[in-house]
Amino acid sequence: MLKIYFYTLEIALFSTLIAAAVGVPMAYFTARRRFFGRSLLLSMSAVSLCVPSLIVALGYVSFWGINGSVNRLLGTSFSFLYTTAGIVIAQGFYNVPFVTGIVSDAWERLPREQENAARLLGAGEARILRTVTLRQLSGAIGAACIPVFLFCYFSFMIVLLFSPVGKSTLEVEIYHSIRTTLDVAAGAKLAALETLTAFGLVFLYGFVARRSQTASSGVDYVAGERRGLGASSGIFFPLLFLILIFLICPLFSVFVSGAGELGKLFNSSSFWKAVLHSLETGLATGFLCTLLGFAYSVAVKLGRKQGSVILQTLPLLPMAISSVVISWGATMLFHQGTPALLVALQTALYWPIAYRQIQNGINRITYETDAAARLLSRGWFDGVLRIYLPACLPVLISAFAYCFAISLGDATMPLVLSIRNFDTLALYTYKLAGAYRFGQACACGGIVAAISMIIFLAGKKNELL
Repeated sequence: MLKIYFYTLEIALFSTLIAAAVGVPMAYFTARRRFFGRSLLLSMSAVSLCVPSLIVALGYVSFWGINGSVNRLLGTSFSFLYTTAGIVIAQGFYNVPFVTGIVSDAWERLPREQENAARLLGAGEARILRTVTLRQLSGAIGAACIPVFLFCYFSFMIVLLFSPVGKSTLEVEIYHSIRTTLDVAAGAKLAALETLTAFGLVFLYGFVARRSQTASSGVDYVAGERRGLGASSGIFFPLLFLILIFLICPLFSVFVSGAGELGKLFNSSSFWKAVLHSLETGLATGFLCTLLGFAYSVAVKLGRKQGSVILQTLPLLPMAISSVVISWGATMLFHQGTPALLVALQTALYWPIAYRQIQNGINRITYETDAAARLLSRGWFDGVLRIYLPACLPVLISAFAYCFAISLGDATMPLVLSIRNFDTLALYTYKLAGAYRFGQACACGGIVAAISMIIFLAGKKNELL
């Protein structure tokens, strides 16, 4: 058990280090430099949220696999995929845009007074970066890296497909305990160990996130001057090359590998059933997550409890429970997976994402508007309908899009629940890959990725409007 535990921590740690080592420098360029493709690079922060890890795994097989694009081009048969390094590289670069997006936003909003004062005192740029800028960004970097560590800690599909012989992580071993060896006692011990560690990380994340918000509170955003790359191009282009070959090309290869199999896929009745099931599940999950997130946000606002540490930490708790563990617990309790149970479990795990989006919208309602609503409304419910709901409509749509996209890409819960005659698009993609129908798997995976990103970006654009 300890061997599996430390191997899980090792993979999560090194994956997070890769994401930070590439993501933080790229955040500097997107925040302080002007270059072609900057907006596209920032928009890719949606990748780790809306593109399923299964699709990333398919992309790596298509691009870096033994029969992948790289080996066909070079005429070799080398592949690093089915090793610990393959898992770490795939997970690390999968989360690079997430780190870049969060840190870049914080970097743009940093006050310049301390940096300018350090320059007047004769400090060089390297020393200013080390002693001033990175110290100011420490909260934002922590707020980006801890979720990435949790994503990698709970990683299932990438590890399931790329894990070398004799190696396993907690999440994969729990799945095998409940589906293969039927060793419930061992699975329960692993689940308890995994969840307790995750709870500690979630509480740490809550502290770091509050510190990050406190550090940036009261600072008015003033766009700083963006210069060209200049001498720093020697750092920028190698980083961009790494992102290109370890993230963009693998994702693009999914669409290329599946393009010729779309006809076969569209002629399959199983595919269209999976489409229908995915739409049903995604719409229901998105609606319930948005409703629950809005209700909780309104309750906190009406109770004037925005500063309550307990109420702000409560929505973080689902981050400490993995999809495999909660699905296994549900099957132990209800004995049989159903579509309604799938929607309920996805809602339980994803509603904090909706809450975070909606909370930002509710916090924009000024004290004067809130006081007028309380005074002039016939009751609190009337005030919510007339003031809160219209004011939060853009973020409600955005929250719905986020949760719909995440539900659409979830293959883990449907796999563990094993619902009879019920395949979602993500699960159908996994089954195609398991049946060695790789072209059709890429075609189906490309459709999942395209739909998820379109919905995600449409929701993000609506929020900005």
